[in-house]
Amino acid sequence: MRLGLAEFERNGFVILESVLPISLLERSIRECESELNGIIGTRNLLKRDWCRRLAIDVIMRSPVRDLAGNSIAPVQCTYFAKTERRNWLVPLHRDLKIPVRERIVASGWKRWSVKEGNLYVQPPNVVLEQMIAVRIHFEDNSDQNGALQVIPGSQKSSSTNRERTLCHVSRGGALVMRPLILHASSKIIKGQRRVLHFLFGPTVLPDGAEWPSFD
Repeated sequence: MRLGLAEFERNGFVILESVLPISLLERSIRECESELNGIIGTRNLLKRDWCRRLAIDVIMRSPVRDLAGNSIAPVQCTYFAKTERRNWLVPLHRDLKIPVRERIVASGWKRWSVKEGNLYVQPPNVVLEQMIAVRIHFEDNSDQNGALQVIPGSQKSSSTNRERTLCHVSRGGALVMRPLILHASSKIIKGQRRVLHFLFGPTVLPDGAEWPSFD
C-alpha cells in the first residue's frame, strides 16, 4: 500500500513534512500578505492565478497525490490568519459544505447558502466522503498557537466521545484530512497561525452539479 494511505484511510488524517520548499512557501506568504492586506481569512483564494497554480503543485506532490486518489480537482482555498490580537475558538465540527456553480434540485443536496458571494451546499455523503483537504502551514504549529485537534476515525463514526489528537505541523508541512473528520481548535496563547486550506474533490459531481469556475 502507498505511503501513509493505510493510516489516512483508518484515521482520516495524516501529517506530512516539507510539502512545500521554503522558496515556494515564502512566495505564498508574500502573496497572501500583499493581496489580503491583514484580513483574518477568505474563502476565495482560488480566484487568484498564483493560488490556482499552487493548488495543482500541492495535489501533484508525493505523497499528497497518493492520498488524494481521484479527488484532484481544486475547488476551494481558504486562508486563515489567527493571531493573539485576532483570536477565536473553533468548536468541534465537520466541514459539510462545498462550493458549486449553481443551485440544483436533487435528493440529498441541502442547506444552501451564500458566503463571500459564492454558492455553497451540503451535498450527499457520497460526495463528502471523497473530498480531501490539505492544510499548508506558514509557521510551526503547536499547543501555543492553536494546533488543530481531531478525533481519529470520526470521519466514519458519529461518536464525539473519543480522545482528541493535537496535530503539530511544521512550517511548510501539511495536515491532510477528510473534511468529515471531527476537528476543532483553541485560541492562540502565543504567536500566530497562518494556514492555506485547500479543498479537493472528484472532477465530476453527481446529479448534474458543477464546481464553480475560477477563470
